[in-house]
Amino acid sequence: FIFIFLSCMSEKVNIPKVGVCIVSYNSEKHITGCLSSLYENTNPKFICALVDNASKDQTVNMVYKYFPQTHVVINKINKGYAKANNQAIRYFLKKNVSYVLLLNPDTYVSSSLIQELVAVFEHNPLAGVVGPIVTYENDPKKIWFAGGKFNNIFCISSHPNMNKQLKSVHIYTRSVDFITGACMMIRSSVFGRVGLLPEDYFLYFEDVFFCKKIRHNGLTCMLLAKPLVKHYVSSSTGVMGENIMTPIRAYYFARNPLIYIQKEVRGMQKITCFIGQFFIRLPYYLCRMTWERVFLSIPAYFRGLASGLMLT
Repeated sequence: FIFIFLSCMSEKVNIPKVGVCIVSYNSEKHITGCLSSLYENTNPKFICALVDNASKDQTVNMVYKYFPQTHVVINKINKGYAKANNQAIRYFLKKNVSYVLLLNPDTYVSSSLIQELVAVFEHNPLAGVVGPIVTYENDPKKIWFAGGKFNNIFCISSHPNMNKQLKSVHIYTRSVDFITGACMMIRSSVFGRVGLLPEDYFLYFEDVFFCKKIRHNGLTCMLLAKPLVKHYVSSSTGVMGENIMTPIRAYYFARNPLIYIQKEVRGMQKITCFIGQFFIRLPYYLCRMTWERVFLSIPAYFRGLASGLMLT
């Protein structure tokens, strides 16, 4: 009996502690669904922090009312995705968590999400980041994210399997270039090795460039080939359920790669990366915004280019 008791105690001690960070911005339509699904997770040792970026709706009040176990941080201004996540990450590191899960507020997660992501880490000592397949909430059989690719020569990122049906492609658990920040679990030791999320970008591309830095430091970014998250997509910054290039997306899609090129790229590769922005991405997005008839996004894209050039 004593042996069994000690064994059980040992198993409980070995359960890794996970911190879950959700950054919200006017997320009252989705936050209860997101947190309800999160708190159904089978991992018994996780804590959750919600960092609110100056929402003007009832997001915070709803969290206080229905999820009092959630640690809430209220920002008086919108600090952006990375800076708000870093607030929670610092909190979690003081709590000695083993892993940090970044999760968008417009997601609905499987009850096995935390447990299965942790298992990938446990079987892959070099894994720095792990994430699952993410599907559309309004079409759970359709892929939104299943591993990202990054072209170093032209500084272009992509979701190769976006909008494909799950049954139409063979996806396996593997190392990828980046994991989406919509659902990204990070080994806590990574932050001591490469630092926190880059705060220069405010919105979009932080996940891509953070993962690139992790891989540069000899760690891997792993895709778990299971659809464990459903995503409403662009509920705060675009048209819900769509990938339409709204003005805010267009601005940061144009600006942020230019900031990255100046800060991180050297030599001849800087020239090819600028070519990628002006002779590949610019024509592509101009055609796309024209096709989608989001004409206000076109000047926003050019403002993003100008801002990126001025910042560099």
